[in-house]
Amino acid sequence: MTKNLTRLAVVGFALLTLILLLAIQAGAYPEPGLVPRSWELDFTFKDPRRIAVKGVDGRTQWYWYVIYKVVNNTSEERLFVPEFTLATDHGNILVAGEKVKAGLFDVVKAKERNALLESPKTVVGKLLRGEDYAKESVAIWPAFEQDVDRFNLFVAGISGETTVIKHPRTGEEVVLRKTLMLDYTTPGTGVRPQDQPIVRKGKRWVMR
Repeated sequence: MTKNLTRLAVVGFALLTLILLLAIQAGAYPEPGLVPRSWELDFTFKDPRRIAVKGVDGRTQWYWYVIYKVVNNTSEERLFVPEFTLATDHGNILVAGEKVKAGLFDVVKAKERNALLESPKTVVGKLLRGEDYAKESVAIWPAFEQDVDRFNLFVAGISGETTVIKHPRTGEEVVLRKTLMLDYTTPGTGVRPQDQPIVRKGKRWVMR
């Protein structure tokens, strides 16, 4: 029963994401304000990178990860609860941290040689004001199982702006949050994750 519910939730999430992308292209979807209507954290990041680890069975597993930094320059301290989600052109929805091996954060931290990196678990919490209290962390996903040509990375939890719409299928009210959307292409066949380039094509705020 739990697996079925999870599967239905993922399908619904994918459908809503697809509707979002189509509506954005058609110009028929709520847009964030040109001037921020609520608090907004300063967010900087590095484009996705690859890392490989060997499992207990000796097989090499590939992952993608994104290093980021967040600074609270708003008027007061904020609760920082980041959400990183990938939506591929195959309709796959990948949530950062899911199906990621325990201990992989330590491998990434060692590779990046960044002593300031916090794990995705410990970075969640109170974010004090100012550069001195900036936080740096990482979002990690398993490498794509299919030959993905394009994907979007959605980053939520860095703005307090919201709006309410009617769900296109159920008619229920849905709260959308101001979310950063990064658009990437992955030219080539993607047979070897380490050889697959990633090219950022766009960056914009959306309501999601």
